Amino acid sequence: MNESAGFVKLVTQAQLGDQESMDHLAEAARRRLFAYLYRLTLNHDLTLDLLQETLLKMVENIKNLEQPERFWPWLFRTALGNAQHYYRERARAQEVEFSSLSRQRLSDYLARDHDDGLDHVMRKELSQVVVDAMARLRLSYRNVLTLRCYEQMSYAEIAALMGCKELRARVLFFRAKHSLGRQLSQRGFGKGALLTALGVFGLLTAPADSVPAAGTVSAASLHVGLLGTLAGTVGTPSGIVVAVTVAGVTLTLTIEQCLYVVLLACFSFVCLIVGLYIECK
Repeated sequence: MNESAGFVKLVTQAQLGDQESMDHLAEAARRRLFAYLYRLTLNHDLTLDLLQETLLKMVENIKNLEQPERFWPWLFRTALGNAQHYYRERARAQEVEFSSLSRQRLSDYLARDHDDGLDHVMRKELSQVVVDAMARLRLSYRNVLTLRCYEQMSYAEIAALMGCKELRARVLFFRAKHSLGRQLSQRGFGKGALLTALGVFGLLTAPADSVPAAGTVSAASLHVGLLGTLAGTVGTPSGIVVAVTVAGVTLTLTIEQCLYVVLLACFSFVCLIVGLYIECK
């Protein structure tokens, strides 16, 4: 029996009232949810409060979960809902303040030896910059970055969790990555620093007893695809501009306008084919 099937069985047994299975679930959920919520809030005390609230809802509502194999998306969605409710009810900004205890975690991280190719000064500067940059991101951006980079979810899984289309998940990730990269750039770090910065943030926010690979972020996880990139660029303040020359006249078009032109051209081509087909008949 593989690990996934074994976990589904554990959920099923917990739904039937098996206390030992419920205890195993709660322990597994506690470890995984702490890192997720901490990366959303960057506040240790708030994370603990939201974690307890989420675990309580898990125990109370697990019998209503119709698909045991969907346990983790269901639990993450519950945790996200609790975080959103916290900020909404208190009319708090979605930007967060790094708590004093979290600052201590940063100091502890910098005091340890790391095999990441960074010297102490560079690691300290990058750590402080990426923490500040992540804190300035909107909650939805921190959420999609966490799910994709650290929970290693596919865009389809993220979309299912968020209740949206997969393209929307890709667009949200593109814009979150773009926003974080822009902040790093403003602090003097180039595009190549984004992957390293995400890795540093992952290590910094990982549970103390996690394995070293907990903060590893692959380059593949940052890929959103051509359509996601184009759709993500449309509507952003720094939208890409393309120069198109028609009959000797150069036109400056945004990506959105280019998409309209392409769609119009495709429609015209289809109409032409249909017209020729009817004429041949």
